[in-house]
Amino acid sequence: MTEKFYKDLVSTSGTYLFVSFIAIVGGILFPRLLGPGEWGLWSITLGLIWILGPFAQMAMSTTLVTFISKYRGDEKKVSNFVNSAYFIAILSSFVVSLCIITASGYLAESVFDDGRLRTFFLLGAIILFFDQLNIVNRDYFRGFKDFKKYNLLKILPELSVFFLSLALLVLISYRAIYLAITQAVVFSILCVSVFAYLFKNESYFEPFKKPERKETLRILRFGIPLIFTMTFITVMKSIDRILIGFFLELTDVGIYSVASGIPWMIGSMMAPVSIVLLPTLSERRARGASSTRLLQEVFSFLFFVSIPMIIFIILYSGDILWLLFGDEFLPGALVLSIASFEIFLFGGYVLFRTAVQATERTLEMALGIGAAAAVNTVLNIILIPMMGIEGAAVGTALSFLLLFIFMMHMVSRNYDIDMKNMDVKII
Repeated sequence: MTEKFYKDLVSTSGTYLFVSFIAIVGGILFPRLLGPGEWGLWSITLGLIWILGPFAQMAMSTTLVTFISKYRGDEKKVSNFVNSAYFIAILSSFVVSLCIITASGYLAESVFDDGRLRTFFLLGAIILFFDQLNIVNRDYFRGFKDFKKYNLLKILPELSVFFLSLALLVLISYRAIYLAITQAVVFSILCVSVFAYLFKNESYFEPFKKPERKETLRILRFGIPLIFTMTFITVMKSIDRILIGFFLELTDVGIYSVASGIPWMIGSMMAPVSIVLLPTLSERRARGASSTRLLQEVFSFLFFVSIPMIIFIILYSGDILWLLFGDEFLPGALVLSIASFEIFLFGGYVLFRTAVQATERTLEMALGIGAAAAVNTVLNIILIPMMGIEGAAVGTALSFLLLFIFMMHMVSRNYDIDMKNMDVKII
């Protein structure tokens, strides 16, 4: 790997681990302080934000990274893409937030039968609007490979929200509304501050300039399929639990969720690599430079890290579940062993997805992932009644194997790499 790529990867990995640690501590501490009732109010609000988030900014964050890094030598073209992406992100985030505000009363009173949720949903609309724009702002710097600012904008809101929320809960009262207020205030201040910085210091950022039709249509063709990609992956990650709940018992859902969730959590280790890899690959493709060696090294990293983990989990699956969660979850040992292969398969998907995004072939990728999600659903419907929770693990693992092969084929075809004969080694 190049020295710059390596340094960016180390700093981003450190940021990712730190933010994950803060999220884990908050996920344990705040529910204990608030209790199940108050935490439930906030959980419903978060769920609404997470579901609508990808639709709010129309995947413009990833779009910005790809097009800025690819055309950064052409100031006029980059400026046009930046303005079009921000126009779409601001407009779509505003529309989605407005829909939440409009429907807040109905959702609170008729759907969830709790009038308190209306205030949470109103604050949730503010949180969603500014949070999605903060993601776009962060990825603006990622597109220019300015990972110091990218990592700062990732850490700063997490730390601010955590400590300000904790202070309000301890000093005022243990009510979930303070979590919502904190996020709304922190995200809005951060967004406005970064906008002011961009307007003053970045020549590419011209918010009052009319977006060019050609560039706007192009980034929409790139970004819209990514929304479906995220939706299909969400289906693949959740349909097994839903169908277990339909065919079996809620206890089985709990056991399966814990056992299958461990490999997913480990497989996300490729996220920092993906963050640094996308702008690097996009820039190299624009220059006509080969990315074969870089992809080989990253794939080798995935291989040599994930395979020992898979072997360890298969050998000690029961001990892992007993140590972390207790005797009640031991029936999930075989599920954990089967799902352990998803460490490599999901990590490979993250890597290959990033490589494909740099080629702008997002529609073809979305269709392939949609097909894998359909296969996953069918296999789970067939195998869960036959094999129980182990059938869900087999069906999901096979689906991700098919997705892995499809994505590997796309990378091989678009980067002219013979994946079958590619050396697997760390350089």
